[in-house]
Amino acid sequence: MRRKCSVKNWAMGATILCSISFANSHMARATESGGNSYPPGASIYLAGAMPPPGEYILFQPNYYTADQMNDGGGNKLPLDFSVESVSQTFRGFVVTPYRLFGAQVASEVILPIVDLHAEVAGQKTSKLGFGDVGITPLMLGWRLGPNLSLVWGTDIFMPVGQYNAAALANIGRNVWSFQPTLGLAYIDPQGWQAQVSPRLAFNTTNDATRYHSGSDFDLDFAVARNVDGWRFGVSGYFYLQYEDDTQDGVKVGADGYRGKAFAVGPAISHDIGPLQATFTWQHEFVAEHRAQGENLWMQLGLRL
Repeated sequence: MRRKCSVKNWAMGATILCSISFANSHMARATESGGNSYPPGASIYLAGAMPPPGEYILFQPNYYTADQMNDGGGNKLPLDFSVESVSQTFRGFVVTPYRLFGAQVASEVILPIVDLHAEVAGQKTSKLGFGDVGITPLMLGWRLGPNLSLVWGTDIFMPVGQYNAAALANIGRNVWSFQPTLGLAYIDPQGWQAQVSPRLAFNTTNDATRYHSGSDFDLDFAVARNVDGWRFGVSGYFYLQYEDDTQDGVKVGADGYRGKAFAVGPAISHDIGPLQATFTWQHEFVAEHRAQGENLWMQLGLRL
């Protein structure tokens, strides 16, 4: 699972995550992966929308804070725990004039920078550096109607972020992660819009610890009302790990440390000339085998 006893964030889309290890060996196993390479909830008003051909850059500042770690039943563990993460993710898009299977063709690069502070059972650590870099070599976008669009792609996150198996916390995850993703958007510029983005994540084994984080499913969602260049609505996510964590091929814990989470909160967006600015706060109402806290996102999108 991801972000078990650790933290998530790379500002999304992308998850930057850290892996938090405890002196207690049982807890250490439970916290191996520390999050998804792409953080749940990061899509907001991007899902399913492909812009016209051109070059674009998206700035995604993120702030995440949590002071509790939950067990598999969603109950707070009796553990001194706190984590605070500030990240800035740069996402570069190139939308080409070419078409494939009737779809627009695009590519993307995701570069996260993370400032992480964590305290676990009296131990403290701080990390600053690059998270795992993501690329989407091929992204396809279809217009299904005047207000309806669909986007498909596979994000590939590479283990290039800071990682040390002996460290209390890590920004990188030391695994490859392959994440096929869909985005479906209904956008009426003078009315309502709704967007969903289901995503699967398949991870390789961490060769430093022989720990394998089970595959998971994430559904980002956002709904808004458009009013004179403003969008007022909500955004959030549902996260579910559907495969067990294993170490040396053996299931970890009685339940495989499968994680689950649900978060939702207000979102607002505004067009300022060529700039689109978005802000959202996502409160985590449910968290199992994960930290539970608050997630603040900003998005600043600009065509170059």
